[in-house]
Amino acid sequence: MARRPRATDQAKYGIGEWYGKLYKNIGSTERAAYLNPSPIPDCPFLAAVPDLAPRGSIKCSKKGGVCSIRNFTEQEDGQLRFGPLTATCPNRFLEDRTVIKEIGSRLIRTDDPVVVKEIAFLRRVTAAPVAGDDVDLVNEAAGEQPDSEDVGKIDLVFVHPDRDPLEWCAVEMQAVYFSGGSMSRDYEVIKNYSGNGIPMPGAARRPDFRSSGPKRLMPQLQIKVPSLRRWGKKMVVIIDKPFLDAMAPMETVDHVSNCDIVWVVVNYDENVDPGKAVLVVEKVVLTTLEASVVGLTAGVPTTMPEFESRLSQKVAQQKLARQIAQTPEIPDLDL
Repeated sequence: MARRPRATDQAKYGIGEWYGKLYKNIGSTERAAYLNPSPIPDCPFLAAVPDLAPRGSIKCSKKGGVCSIRNFTEQEDGQLRFGPLTATCPNRFLEDRTVIKEIGSRLIRTDDPVVVKEIAFLRRVTAAPVAGDDVDLVNEAAGEQPDSEDVGKIDLVFVHPDRDPLEWCAVEMQAVYFSGGSMSRDYEVIKNYSGNGIPMPGAARRPDFRSSGPKRLMPQLQIKVPSLRRWGKKMVVIIDKPFLDAMAPMETVDHVSNCDIVWVVVNYDENVDPGKAVLVVEKVVLTTLEASVVGLTAGVPTTMPEFESRLSQKVAQQKLARQIAQTPEIPDLDL
């Protein structure tokens, strides 16, 4: 992954979009109402694909209602400058079916695919095999032992509505996690804010692209893509531009037939509709699985002398700490 935000930036990540609206355009009365909304607002992004709504409800299901975060920077004149939005809720990518149309047109020759969620992908080994016996597998997709734990699922599958045999592609939506102070700290600031304008975030936090990429997304790709590749199917990964910018450069291929993974990279245009950001497809990147792993994990290796220099510094610090701990205290003498 690329460099993490500098320490001076980290304390300033706050709400980008709140219940589908740009936070910077929300007035104080509406901000106060969003602290404890009743009823919970509908998710405007999930409303575009109601079949994906959990339990059939398009109400916002994300605690606190934050769709995305962004960097806040206070300038010398007291005005705030805002960085790019990065999604913290995967439903953010569903806006107006824009990416669904893009993916369907590129990969399965329809701009109106059927979208199916959470298809069981792996079969679970239920018992260690005995010599001479076959391994006992539970086919969860066929409904055997429905109370057993799912081992792996494809998040979404886009299917051509009319073709036989089935024409489809697998889709993962990867939003970003964040590290640092809870968003509730921002809610407390909002509750107590009496000034004009917008309050600064109430805690230090940053988008955690490493937890989101190498630790979460990469294992999913390494597990699923080899099988999809054998089946002649493609994996599509939807991310936004800040997520791509945090990855190392990836070697690309020139045609979808040569790729394993189609990265659909979105961005958010804040100049189209006042009060909201409009999702747009910024670019499509075609890579192999191997190139994607490099993009998610690669860094420039340090040299052994540099590594050992850092190691020596750490050892010296620990030795000093031990010496201090073992040095007997000299009592104060009241002369």
